[in-house]
Amino acid sequence: MSVFLTTIRKAAFAMVAIAAAFFAITAGAGAANASGVYEQIRFAPNTDHGSVNGYINRGYRDVWVLEARAGQQMTTDLISHYTSASGTARFDIAAPDGSVICRDNTWSQIRLPQTGKYHITISSNEHDASYTLNVRIV
Repeated sequence: MSVFLTTIRKAAFAMVAIAAAFFAITAGAGAANASGVYEQIRFAPNTDHGSVNGYINRGYRDVWVLEARAGQQMTTDLISHYTSASGTARFDIAAPDGSVICRDNTWSQIRLPQTGKYHITISSNEHDASYTLNVRIV
């Protein structure tokens, strides 16, 4: 009987280990697939522009942050790739004080009102979208 119980215990332990591994894998896959980037855009040395690539799941937001000075001009261009509808991803730009200075666009050219960190928030309400965000500050 003890051999039988030992076999049962080993089988139960194996089942728990398999269930735990399955949970970890599926939970990790969901988190990796979901959007929610909060990163800084960095320009290469001695340049006035930079690009970032990303993937946004419908209903999520990616936030890209960059430093700029009052009076500079920022040109922003967002290109959606590999979606069922071109132009799906859109962006808002918030000034350092949190005020939104650009809303629901794919392209903008703005004279910056303040010095500090600007937040470019990319979203897609209808479809998932991969994208390229190009930013130039002069």
